[in-house]
Amino acid sequence: MTANRHLPPDLRQDQLRRGPTIPEIARTSGVGTATVDRVLNARGGVREATRRKVLDALAKLTTPDDAGRKEGQSLQRKIAFLSDSGVSFNRSLKEAMEDYSGSHANVACTFAAIPTPEFNAIQFAQLIERTAENADGLVVVAREDLMINRAIRAVTGRGVPVVCGTTDLPGSSRIAYVGSDQASAGATAAYLMGRVIGERRGKILLVISAPYRCQEERELGFRRVLRSEFTHLDVDERVNSNDQIEHSYQSVRKYIEEHGPPVGIYNVAAGNLGIARALHDEGLQGKVVFIGHELNANSRMLLESGGMDFVVGHDLDREMALSIEVIQAHLEKKRLPGTMTKVRIYTKYSCN
Repeated sequence: MTANRHLPPDLRQDQLRRGPTIPEIARTSGVGTATVDRVLNARGGVREATRRKVLDALAKLTTPDDAGRKEGQSLQRKIAFLSDSGVSFNRSLKEAMEDYSGSHANVACTFAAIPTPEFNAIQFAQLIERTAENADGLVVVAREDLMINRAIRAVTGRGVPVVCGTTDLPGSSRIAYVGSDQASAGATAAYLMGRVIGERRGKILLVISAPYRCQEERELGFRRVLRSEFTHLDVDERVNSNDQIEHSYQSVRKYIEEHGPPVGIYNVAAGNLGIARALHDEGLQGKVVFIGHELNANSRMLLESGGMDFVVGHDLDREMALSIEVIQAHLEKKRLPGTMTKVRIYTKYSCN
């Protein structure tokens, strides 16, 4: 949050200035962010000496815009993206962020990602709180975890808005979830699976990775549709991919060795390349219906080569823009834009 919206009377501006963030003012003045927020919003409960420290820090940090910003031009926002996900999704998210920030001079974006196998709840929670000290807002992609929820509540409590992207954390006090309806995405995958398999009976292998809410919701939607519309198909054991290609490959081959080939595989996680390679090496490519998520360079190649049948995706570029727009609207006390995006279906003929 920038601090130029509620300037006290003794610091009224005679020219447009850049607004420092509340954490920046807190560090400079040596007081807490909650105290800074009370001073800037003219609330009581602050001693005069403390109030003066905050105002002095604000005056020190608030400098004329050397670039000669025109009146009415928006200030540059510092938006930080933090992602706990598979390598391919982290790469796609970073590319989308760079595309957006490259064409929007009013936004300065940073990106930090932790691959699924390297996740540590304590470290990621600390990363959230540390990053928020120098940001106007955060966009977080993360699994369900009490420590992460607690860190986000602490950050929003200091006045830094947090948006959850792709997978939600409703217990974290985030200001919004931006993404598609993941239960509908799973239901869509089940409908496609059932229609392609037809009357054949058999097992559907479900591949998961970590406790991301989006994966749980996809599985819920998938099972619901199979149970109601395709009763001759059953979901078998859940195989863990750990969001890694090699781990997916070994896990699927082990399952086939022990249980025989399924009629379909539904991957709610990363690791599509490993699953496709396992099917190929078992001589099952084209014989087992394979549906996964997230259109990227890997899944596009698999669609085009016949390694996958369908990819259920979403508009990551649009979600990137929406996440930033939501943070900006929140900081400017405007009505938040709609945050839900449509589920998309990709085939070999519609993946470019």
